[in-house]
Amino acid sequence: MNFSKIKASNKIWIFACSLYLGFLIFISTSAYLKSLSPLLTKVPFSDTFMHFLLLGLTAFFSHLALNKRYVMVFGILFPQAPLIIALCCMLDEILQRFSPKATSSLLGLMADLAGIILFYFLAERIKLKS
Repeated sequence: MNFSKIKASNKIWIFACSLYLGFLIFISTSAYLKSLSPLLTKVPFSDTFMHFLLLGLTAFFSHLALNKRYVMVFGILFPQAPLIIALCCMLDEILQRFSPKATSSLLGLMADLAGIILFYFLAERIKLKS
């Protein structure tokens, strides 16, 4: 990809998305290693809320970084970034079943998908400069 040909307004979203993905990798790794703050485990439903917020923001930033790109799957038009994130969430929940340090939950997956959908719609409201 030739970065010099990308519009300046989109470079900002790509940069923000890159920073956020680095943060998300740190949080995800900490969760798998069980090294997150004990405060988070004491607050009821904090894990569910974090699933909603973290994956929702991932969909938001990546959808804008990819310039609101869509892909056709089985004749249905899907937003590309949120679709990829949703598939990764489902894969992650499946893999967590095999990890001794992580717990898989349907509630976590539902929170992921709800966050992805809500933040996708929020990203759609943002006007990108053409």
